[in-house]
Amino acid sequence: MAKREISPTYKPAQLKRCAKSDWYIEYYATHPQQKELKRIKIRVNHIRKRFDSLRDFKEEINRHILIINSKLAGGWSPFFESDNSRYYTPLSKVIELYIAEKSRELRPATMRCYSSCCTMINEWANKTVPNIYCSLFNKVLAVKYLDHVYAKKKTSARTYNNQLKMGRALFSWAVEKCYCKENPFEHIKTKREEEKRRILIPPAYRERINAWCQENNPAFGIVMRLVFASLIRPKEICCLQVKHLYLDEHYIHVPSTIAKNHHDRFAAISPEVEDYFGSLKLSRYKPDAYLFGLNYTPGTKPIGEARFRKDWDKMRKALKLPKEMQLYSLRDTGINNLLKSGVDPLTVMQHADHHDLSMTTRYANHADPQLVDRIRKSGLKF
Repeated sequence: MAKREISPTYKPAQLKRCAKSDWYIEYYATHPQQKELKRIKIRVNHIRKRFDSLRDFKEEINRHILIINSKLAGGWSPFFESDNSRYYTPLSKVIELYIAEKSRELRPATMRCYSSCCTMINEWANKTVPNIYCSLFNKVLAVKYLDHVYAKKKTSARTYNNQLKMGRALFSWAVEKCYCKENPFEHIKTKREEEKRRILIPPAYRERINAWCQENNPAFGIVMRLVFASLIRPKEICCLQVKHLYLDEHYIHVPSTIAKNHHDRFAAISPEVEDYFGSLKLSRYKPDAYLFGLNYTPGTKPIGEARFRKDWDKMRKALKLPKEMQLYSLRDTGINNLLKSGVDPLTVMQHADHHDLSMTTRYANHADPQLVDRIRKSGLKF
């Protein structure tokens, strides 16, 4: 029986000369991803210039060659700059570990976004470069992936930027955990996004919205008041529980665990909101019950933000409101009204849970349908 020939994993290094003054070390090593020998060439002309004698030069180079060959014989790969075994971890495994760790740190709603984006990267990589090591996923592949997201899937600039952001986060973690040396998404520029198409909702429109809710969906009207006056985001409202409501103190506690910016805050509530929850006799419910469970009644399962969007669209179409008037427009309007009514920006910033004043003051420049009328009625004359 013939012996099976075993392919070499490397070819030893040796000194070569291409021209009169072009000296280099040449060796072959198996590429860890492509599983075939690749030629490595290291020019050493700068070392030759340090020696007057050719014999002394060769003795010095032989010491370098001996080191290289010893490392090759020990299983070292020149395609990685260290002997870190984590560089040989497949991208799919790194993503699995990343998702497992982040799921212990992030809220479920946030985690769904992380998981979705990572799944898209993993699926694309498995089709394009199957079983690639995380350390070999370079900037070229990152650019190709984002081109796939933007051009082939015909997504918006905002979606492109979100994928770029998630890619940076994933590989930043991978660099920190020593699965790769560099972040391939780090120096890719974001695309310019279109401005959010939301406009403020004037009092006349809010009166119509309120009247419709009183007749068709009073509980949803309370959600709108929490967005408008208490400046609580719709996603945060979904997570509020009975224990977060303090009727006697006139506020709702929005804990850091559900707040977008992870800051504890106490949001003031209006008399209408107090009356509504007072009528529900919340003492009948467990403290962990969600204020807005399924069908808007307190329960063990939270109402979804998608339900809010569905009911808003139903109301908007019934009243024939512009598409630019969205549920989140109520929060924009509330912030704008507070600023223009004379409430100091710092108080508004804290109430709105913004990172800094620049974010808050941006709302003073929000597109305002009533701006022209107010200017005309101001009596300003030359």
